[in-house]
Amino acid sequence: MITSIKLFIRSLKRNKLFSSINILGLTVGFFSSILIYMYVQNEMSYDDFHVNGDRIYRVNQTFIWGEDNPNLFSSTGPGVGYSILADVPEVEQVVRIYTANDMLPITFEKGGQESFYNDEYVLAADSTFFDVFSFPLLHGDKSNCLTNPRSVILSYDVAMKFFGRVDVIGETVEMNHGDLFKVTGVFAPFDKNSYLDDVDLLISLNSIERIKTSDWNWMWTMFETYILINKGVDSEVVQAKLDELPRKHAGQTLKAMGYTYDDYLAAGKEWNLYMQPFTDSYLHSQNIYNRISGVGDIKIVAALIGSAVFLLILSCINFINLSTAKFTSRAQDVALRKVLGGSRATFIKRFFGESLIYCVVATVVSIALVFYTVPMINQSLGTDLQFSMSAHPFLILFIGLLIVIVSIVAGFYPFVFFDSFKPVSAMKGELKTGRKGVGIRNGMLVTQYVLSFLLIIGTVTIYKQLNHWMNANLGFEKENLLSIENAHWTGSLEEFANELGELEGVKGTSVCDAVPLLISNGDQFIPDEPDAGSVPLNYALADENYVDLLDVEMIVGRYFNETFSSDTTAIVLNETAAKTIGWPIDESIINKKVTNWSGTYHVIGVTRDFNFWTLHAPIEPFAIFHSKSNAQGGRPLTRILLKSSGPLTVQKELKEKIKAKWEEFAPARPYEEIVIADHFARSYQTEERFGNVLSFFAILTIIIASLGLFGIVVFSLEQKLKEIGVRKVLGASVSSIVILFSKSYVKLLVIAFAIATPIGYYFMNSWLSDFEYKIELGVGIFVMAFLVLMIVSLAISMLQTMKASLMNPSEILKDE
Repeated sequence: MITSIKLFIRSLKRNKLFSSINILGLTVGFFSSILIYMYVQNEMSYDDFHVNGDRIYRVNQTFIWGEDNPNLFSSTGPGVGYSILADVPEVEQVVRIYTANDMLPITFEKGGQESFYNDEYVLAADSTFFDVFSFPLLHGDKSNCLTNPRSVILSYDVAMKFFGRVDVIGETVEMNHGDLFKVTGVFAPFDKNSYLDDVDLLISLNSIERIKTSDWNWMWTMFETYILINKGVDSEVVQAKLDELPRKHAGQTLKAMGYTYDDYLAAGKEWNLYMQPFTDSYLHSQNIYNRISGVGDIKIVAALIGSAVFLLILSCINFINLSTAKFTSRAQDVALRKVLGGSRATFIKRFFGESLIYCVVATVVSIALVFYTVPMINQSLGTDLQFSMSAHPFLILFIGLLIVIVSIVAGFYPFVFFDSFKPVSAMKGELKTGRKGVGIRNGMLVTQYVLSFLLIIGTVTIYKQLNHWMNANLGFEKENLLSIENAHWTGSLEEFANELGELEGVKGTSVCDAVPLLISNGDQFIPDEPDAGSVPLNYALADENYVDLLDVEMIVGRYFNETFSSDTTAIVLNETAAKTIGWPIDESIINKKVTNWSGTYHVIGVTRDFNFWTLHAPIEPFAIFHSKSNAQGGRPLTRILLKSSGPLTVQKELKEKIKAKWEEFAPARPYEEIVIADHFARSYQTEERFGNVLSFFAILTIIIASLGLFGIVVFSLEQKLKEIGVRKVLGASVSSIVILFSKSYVKLLVIAFAIATPIGYYFMNSWLSDFEYKIELGVGIFVMAFLVLMIVSLAISMLQTMKASLMNPSEILKDE
């Protein structure tokens, strides 16, 4: 090893340029690999700590609120859990988790002053929660802390926020406008990743009265249902029994609507239950709608692992290319040592030792770079990477393996290359690289170009798709729309909305319970149409101003009008709903009726389809009920939709006026607003992060490829200086020499482009296939990738060739 270090230092002194390029290329490879390891390990560590993790499954179901929607739904009705307990003895425990945000705000008296909290995330769970999951408690008894009604477990941070301490068992917290909940536990501070780890308060599920009488209900899909199967039980056995449950139990819910399960199936619908390993909930749920938490994407993880492999391959190619490029001097050195009795083992140690030293130096530099750049990377890419052994206990082992593997790969070919030379020929200086050596280096350069092309194509495609989403016509005008949350706290939504409507800069307001992207109401309705079956309708309740504010087009009939008292039992459908039922979209649809448990409603109009969810999903059947209808069982409306006269991003003064008006109507209550356009933008956060990360590594790839090209060009020109001198003496111009020596690299670029194009098209087309609204992979994406690398490559080769061409021929040819 000492000899290898000496050789490394000698090489560094003699060949500063080539050694620096080698170190820089390897550093970029190691730097990106460490970052990607940290990201991938973080993503794949979700819920790997549960004692019974291999036996926990989430029960997903068919997305019953859509038509021909292939995605699944992680939310089920409360009756699903009861049915599993009754009919599947292979299941040891069932726990249902309910998104209980309707329990907000939290009222807490501290220092004699009443405070309201509305930012906390509240879930409710069955008493079996800790029998299934392994979340640690700092205080409290897992066996009974969720047994009694109105019990609550606090997170460590919330306990400190409310009480300033964590030994708070027996204290009370007021929720749901007056209900007192007794603190029965405090979660321990937790540094593990979990799909469920954002909860601030966990309340006992039997605190919610409606749930106690809903054990038959399969359509109140607000619950995630988890099962713990018995030890030794095959999951396929459990799945087979789950397949039988919808027919046996969901029919009771349909029967309450005057509809049978056979009718449901005869209408071409499905209702299936699916087991999903709980450890897959975070990373393998891109096709599963959920109400509880954000999820990752296994495709992003796979793409990043691929990027790391690409970058390491590029780094190794650079090292190999530059090591073999100096073949003449190195071959004579190797030959001399062979003549003097050097063994093959000695040369193995030398070449692999040299590559090992380069890798170690590059690793030290890359670790320093990671340490200092992680905060900036987190900020720019939206990640939360932590460079620490506690967060990544196997990081040292990963880096060690990385060094060994790259050292072997990078040192193997140079060793074989130089070991194959005959000592006598090498010492006479009779060796030439020949076509084989040049061909291998060109092949490696083409590989670098191919990988660079793939990353550029991926990056450009992702950003074009994001741009398509951000600028697509949604069927409504999302700009200048603001949703004021929890408006029922004002005491009078109508009066508050009217007051807001009088503010300067406000074009109008609407009292409603849902706004685009935040529409979660849905139910089955039966049209008065023979053999129509039931139809799933997603819906909102809203007053007479709603459609005007959204700027949605009415194509048949009219919208609600306060002069018609009968509009409280009216309904407005979208085109998809009318088509799903089978009704023609013309005047004949007026006064047709739909019925469910809440009543019968007559159609007064049909709107043009608009995307009330994100562009990830197709447009589903949708309806608008009057704000004073019984469609929600009399539950109060909670939102006010407001439209400003200008962009909300510059309406700071207007927002202050709205907050001031809120203080008049709901003093001390927390004010919350949602800018609709911003909320849509945030819904594409996963794809945006993917694009940012991929573009970051695409830049690194181009840097490595450019370094390799730079080294090869410089070396090639060194070998052809005399040829350049002769050509200049014979009258060749600088431009003709530049073109002559640059066109070979253009040929390599074209070959790489021809290889990368079909591969890039296949993978990006596969990625786009997950989306309902997507771009077409046009020629422009591939042309852009080609131009980027063409400009970089020509800039490097032409500048270096021009520099050599401008040298004085007499200096070059003086030895001849």
